[in-house]
Amino acid sequence: MAGPAHIFLAVLAAAVVGAVWGGIAGFLKATTGAHEVISTIMLNWIAIWVGDYFFGLSGPFQGPDQFNPISKTIDASAKLPVFWGDPQLQGLHVGLFIALGALVVFWVILNRTTLGFEVRAVGFNPDAAEYGGISVKKNYFLAMAISGLFAGLAGAMDVLGWEFNLSTPQIHASQIGFIGIAVALLGRNTSIGTFLGALLFGALYVGTSTRNSGTAIDPQLASNLTLIIQGLVVLFIGADVLIIGIWQSRKKLLPWARRAAG
Repeated sequence: MAGPAHIFLAVLAAAVVGAVWGGIAGFLKATTGAHEVISTIMLNWIAIWVGDYFFGLSGPFQGPDQFNPISKTIDASAKLPVFWGDPQLQGLHVGLFIALGALVVFWVILNRTTLGFEVRAVGFNPDAAEYGGISVKKNYFLAMAISGLFAGLAGAMDVLGWEFNLSTPQIHASQIGFIGIAVALLGRNTSIGTFLGALLFGALYVGTSTRNSGTAIDPQLASNLTLIIQGLVVLFIGADVLIIGIWQSRKKLLPWARRAAG
């Protein structure tokens, strides 16, 4: 049971730390009104530079024979089991089922619990929610803490199932946070929508990778094609709000235009 126990402890630690880190942003939102996007971006940089200290040159957790800020490789007993494919070639590991289970938990919390109802009410209209007796500050904190818990869980799947170490240079270059925002927008913040959006963006990322391109494909085009498509997706997803706003403005201006013409 050493392997499962180590995996459970590693995943639990990542989820708890993620909840604490996200809870800081929720606390700032609840007490000072700090925008959660700005505060979480700043918290990201704090985490990255703390990681640079711990995993950098002569850092306490630096991997052996490493000159970049890279941690030691995790113990083999904490690696997620691969159930399909070659473990040496990034086979499919059990983190897939954990991610699907997290989607189910997310759906249950958001749609079948009092907490989910309160969080959605605060998100739609915090003033009306407070008038109805819902604690807006508490739900700001809980929403961010739970979000951080899921983020920590996702990070654990990445490290325990694929990377097997923590490299801050890769974190610097990663765009996973912004991809997550695009996936959430595309999925309309729903469980099934997020699942389908993640599949689409994952397919775009892997399908346009230079590793999967032939020699006839321009590597620069292949590396940027995903970003182009992602930008178009976000643009068209947000366009409905713009179109609705223009249509409502047209209805307001139409009587005025008729009176001016008469």
